[in-house]
Amino acid sequence: MIGARLAILTGLYVGVVCTAQISANKIVELPWTDLAAPGGTYLIGLALALIEVAHHTAPTRREGWLNAQLMIAMGFAASAILAAWIAIVDAMDAARPSHFDELAGTWRIVVGSLAAFAVSETIDNGMGAWMRGRFPDPVRVVTTNAVSIPIDSVVFLAVAFGSLAFIDGQIVAKMAATIVLGIPIVLLLRHFLGRADVGGRADLDSEMAVE
Repeated sequence: MIGARLAILTGLYVGVVCTAQISANKIVELPWTDLAAPGGTYLIGLALALIEVAHHTAPTRREGWLNAQLMIAMGFAASAILAAWIAIVDAMDAARPSHFDELAGTWRIVVGSLAAFAVSETIDNGMGAWMRGRFPDPVRVVTTNAVSIPIDSVVFLAVAFGSLAFIDGQIVAKMAATIVLGIPIVLLLRHFLGRADVGGRADLDSEMAVE
């Protein structure tokens, strides 16, 4: 059952990541501020929060970390497929006029995301795994994202846009998404996933005792 739920969670994570990359082609104004950021910024805050849910799909911290790392790898693979296919379609002759060329630059967004994944989400995963069982989920989500979001933003903007012009907007939007979307969705998904760690609570307590 947990394997099926992890698969559903991974599918949701991959969908969020790919949607964020497509929508990052448009720079948007952030409400109630004078800041701007790529349109997919909010969803990356949510994607980082979803990593914390994966830690509860296994009875031990190590197994939860591995599940979360698997989710990150699937997001990485899906992003690579997205970038490659958009490039292939863009190279094809169009049968009729279209606006597909507006998405053709998505490969830059994806490459930036892949670089950011390799650094920020791995750090987020490691921190979240260590904090599991030691801190409430809302604290864990906010703390890990507070560390990984600036790293993710710097790497992504440097690679995708060659500029840090939107760094303030990126950080503000991702943290806002973490609090407004990430925490409620993490708590809701925890209820949906059930307590995968209940059966292995002794293992988790043993880990904490050893550490």
